[in-house]
Amino acid sequence: MCHKKPLVPAMGNLSMFPPEIIFNILDEISRSSPRLTHENFHAINQLMKTNKTLEQYIKFGWMGSNALNSFKQRVDSVQWYPNIDNANTALTLKGVNPDCIIPIEGPRDLGPDLITGIILDDCTDCFEWFSQVLPPIHMSCCNEGGWSFLSLALHAKSEKLLDRFFISGFPYEPKDFITGSGNAMGRGPSILGLAASSGDHQSFAKLFRKLKQILNGNGFQRALRDKLTGNERAAIRSVAPQYLQKMLYEAGLATMHPTLRYSPYYSGKRTLMY
Repeated sequence: MCHKKPLVPAMGNLSMFPPEIIFNILDEISRSSPRLTHENFHAINQLMKTNKTLEQYIKFGWMGSNALNSFKQRVDSVQWYPNIDNANTALTLKGVNPDCIIPIEGPRDLGPDLITGIILDDCTDCFEWFSQVLPPIHMSCCNEGGWSFLSLALHAKSEKLLDRFFISGFPYEPKDFITGSGNAMGRGPSILGLAASSGDHQSFAKLFRKLKQILNGNGFQRALRDKLTGNERAAIRSVAPQYLQKMLYEAGLATMHPTLRYSPYYSGKRTLMY
């Protein structure tokens, strides 16, 4: 979720200092880790909101520098892909082994990169800044490891960014996106499975309804059964409100009608899903 405490230390009115001193302070923040992280970026982003003069110094002075290892260069070097196909092609050309993909939260020795950290922290302020260079449909963009932005948000239960991604719309081939792996290399759980295992019944219901609309009864039940593991079905069942239980029953994924499940005459056994 977004940061609960300020990431920017109390520094007083920095705009009273000469630009060189301000730039040196910002350089220290930016370079305090091997690569630019969301924590660094968020701190700088928040500093710009404290004072209009300071915002002008940072935005048009420090951020515009093309010096070696400058903030601009570090932001520009953040690797992302506009869709899963592009990510798959690029990672394949790089010789990435599909069985050795980068973990969803980033390399174990480095942690998440900038865009991944923004999504995992559900930070809409920083994503707004980054979204200016992204294509209109955000959910199918991928990070450096090939994980789609939607898969990252589902994994982290990033509620505000999930809302934003669904509003931005689905990619051109929504069926393949929803039922396919959350990673461009075809490894890992499906998008639908991630939504189920996260226990996010609202996101699951949106994906469920979209898939049903696309398939229009043609292979809908088979697609659900093929793409959801027993554990994923159990996870979504455990948090599903009655409307979703009804949808699952109608799709053939629940063995008992939801009105019986909530009946006082019901024995109390959990509803089973195939």
